[in-house]
Amino acid sequence: MTLFWTKNLIRDVIITIGTSILVTIFCFIGPTIHTPFFVGMLTALGLGWLQPKKGWLLAIEQTVLIALFYLVFNTFKIMTPLDAEATQFTALLQFFPAFTGSFLGSFIRKIFK
Repeated sequence: MTLFWTKNLIRDVIITIGTSILVTIFCFIGPTIHTPFFVGMLTALGLGWLQPKKGWLLAIEQTVLIALFYLVFNTFKIMTPLDAEATQFTALLQFFPAFTGSFLGSFIRKIFK
């Protein structure tokens, strides 16, 4: 019987916290909606590559953390968005690139393995 929480998964959960902060920052400073979605897709692709079997867990974590960091940044005025509507749109719809990128990353890793 294998453990669900391995050392690699715990490491990747910590990496997901950092990538979620990065994506949230790009949601605030991105001039268009394309930049945050692209950064979100790339980070999720990397997370899916790191955890091909448990990438869905990291995608859920990334989605929840991005929404949480957006609410914290916006509530406490840590950063001011360039476009408030576009920032809210990209931050709260990051589940599309998160799950798609995680799936693609795990799929690519399984192909090359």
